[in-house]
This record gives sequence, structure tokens and C-alpha cells, in this order.
Amino acid sequence: MQLTIYCETPNAKEISYLFAKNPNNLHERHEKGHAVRFIYHKLTNNEVEATIFVTPDPLALVGHERAYDITHYINDRGFATSSIFLSLIRKMLGTALNGKPQEQYIAFAEQAFPFTFEFGPVATSLSDVEIQQLFTPLGFHVDIEAISSAQRARFIKISALTTLQQALRQIFVLIPVMDDYKHYFIDEAERERLERYGEGWLEQHPQKNFIYKKALRFRHLISTETNIATKPLLNTQRYEAIVEQVKQLSHQSVVDLGAGEGKLTALLSELPTIHELIAVEPSEAAIRKATKRFEGLDTAVAPKIQWGSLFYYDNTLVNKDILILCEVIEHINEVRLPKIMSMLLQQYSPKTLIITTPNADYNQVYELEEMRHDDHRFEWTRQQFESWCVAMSQGTPYSTAFYGIGEQHIVHGTPTQMCIFKRMEGL
Repeated sequence: MQLTIYCETPNAKEISYLFAKNPNNLHERHEKGHAVRFIYHKLTNNEVEATIFVTPDPLALVGHERAYDITHYINDRGFATSSIFLSLIRKMLGTALNGKPQEQYIAFAEQAFPFTFEFGPVATSLSDVEIQQLFTPLGFHVDIEAISSAQRARFIKISALTTLQQALRQIFVLIPVMDDYKHYFIDEAERERLERYGEGWLEQHPQKNFIYKKALRFRHLISTETNIATKPLLNTQRYEAIVEQVKQLSHQSVVDLGAGEGKLTALLSELPTIHELIAVEPSEAAIRKATKRFEGLDTAVAPKIQWGSLFYYDNTLVNKDILILCEVIEHINEVRLPKIMSMLLQQYSPKTLIITTPNADYNQVYELEEMRHDDHRFEWTRQQFESWCVAMSQGTPYSTAFYGIGEQHIVHGTPTQMCIFKRMEGL
């Protein structure tokens, strides 16, 4: 099972930085017993061609008795480009999927190039026409080669002028749609992954309903007739929980640090008690999307968006009422966090600091064997998070209080955990 990426462009060498893979080195890692390799076939000033492929361990494929039925003795999982393949290569392609290369190459991550992607074999019951209908609305030219007259297994080649990140995310959504089998438990986490990778294109896709149906498989995740489907996504619940906390605080100035595309900031802008609202974000691409989002707002306060990073001190953020870090800290290497927290609590000195992060305990409910997002540097259990927050508050005038966000599990808690650092009066 493999994915080959080809591009002919004057900026071919710069594309190699989007993979964060040095062409002079061998790139190999082992995921759950399987060997994952990334190689360059060609890298010149005008051409780049690379392949990521997996050499599966047949015993590892059947090592988890709950993942497969008896047909694992004769199935095609060791050879098909499937959801198994995607789960194994996700970390190897993490930088490309997240669109976050080194800062000097960010512009290339946001630039469209004439890419060609070849992958296969895909074991699918879909017809060639149905496969075409998945990719052509996205601007791809599609070529399909059948292995046999039965045409169940296909090699697929797609070409388009697109960004690397966008194309990879579309491939990661659509391969499981074509595949006849999913190897892992499909739950709300899968729905969130579909929303994240599908952002900006899936809602407008003419086959959206078909994609959701095939990707999620289980009716309770897509039906509007059940309580599960009508529940808001965890991302929405997280934003709403933060807004509720802000409502209970005395506030005039609020800063959303690591605001991304501005979804939380937009919700906060509806609160009439906020007189100043600042969205701080290091990604230029996210800033452009947030700016566009804010242009359409007719709310109590107009958000101000500015470039900024937790790695640099900004005196305009000193003495604000509320600072918010929503799902930010887990994207930062742990060793850098104490210095950041010192800056937030001792130099910026807000009245309140709100931090949310995933609860690693809850990953057992999702049956995840890896972290929830490709770019997470860590995920903490409730005990780890609470201990860390208390340690960060020592020697400062801040108290800590902890809350859960999302559906409560009797053993593993909630999927998201939140800490409120509140500055004690008179200290």
C-alpha cells in the first residue's frame, strides 16, 4: 500500500520542506509493528517525486482480536490502501497534513502547485463513475486502473492545481469512503476528524451526504433522529463552555491566544460585557480566514486580530482581564511550557487565565492507540494536567479550579479538561 506524490514546478525543492523530510536521509519509522517509509525518487529544481509506503506485519494486523472478524485470515488488509494505511502514515505526513513547515516555508504551504497523487490498490465496491464523482468536484482529473476484470481493486491517479495540505486532507477523507472496510471503532472522534479534514470543502461537496454515510458507517452518527446526532460536536461544546465561564467573570478585555480561524472569538464577540476583544494567532493563513469571518459579524464588540506567538513577549497583552488558551498547550513541546506560563501569569498578569486541553484518560473511550491530533506533542491525563497547573501556579497570586467539558464517563471523565487560573485579590 502506497501513496506517490509528484509535482513539476520551478519551486520543486521548496516542496520538500513541506514534508519536513530531508532528501539526503532515509525516513523510516515503525507504527504498531509495521514499517513506514518515505523516499524521494526525484528532487531537482523543477521536479519532485516521493512515495510513502507501508510494509505491514501480518501478525500485527491480527494482533487485536476485537479489530477483525474471522475473515482476517483471508482479507486484503495487508495490501489495500485503506484506513489502516492512513492511520499508519499520518505521523510521517504530520507536517504536510497540518500545513506547518518551518516559518520561512509557510508561504509555500499556502501556495497551490500542479500536484499528481497516485495511490492503491484500493479495495472498493464503488464504480469508476462513483469514484470520479468524489474527486472531480474538487477540481481533480481522475484516472482509474483496474487490477482485474472484476474491477474491485483499483489504482487511482488524481491531478489538480492545489495546496499539498488540502489535497492530502481530501485523500484522507475519501480513501475510507471508497474502502470496503474500516479497521477501527468509529465514534465521535472519527466524526471530529472528518470535520477537521473536511473544513473548507466538504460542506460544499455535491456528494457530502454520501461521504458522511460511507465515512461514518453507523447510522447513529449521521441520523438526525437520534440524540447522539443532535448533540453538538465536542469542539462546539468546548467553545460554549468557555463562553459560559467568561459570562460568570467580571470582564472588559478578553484575549483569545492561538485563536486559529476565529470561531471562539466570534462567539465571544456576542457578549455585551466585553469592551475589548483580541484574537492573537501566529499563522498568516488562519489570520486571513479569521479576518474574513469577523467581517461578517454584527455583534456587540468588533474583534481585533493581530499576529502574535506565545514564544514572544507582547506588551499590548499586559493586564487584560481574561486570557484564553483553548486547545493550544498540547501543540507546544512540554519543555517550553514553564517559560510560557511564567510570561502569562507573572508578566501579562491577567485577572483570569482559562486553559483547555484533551483528557488523555478519555482516549480509552474512543479506543485510540495514538493521540487525537497529528500535531499534538503530548496529551495529559486528568492527574497530570491538575498537577501541572498547580505547579505552574506556585509562587504566583493565582488559585486553580478544574472543570470537565463534554460527555461524562463514569471512569475516564470528560474528553476535554479545563483549568481556571484566577488572580486572588490583594496579592
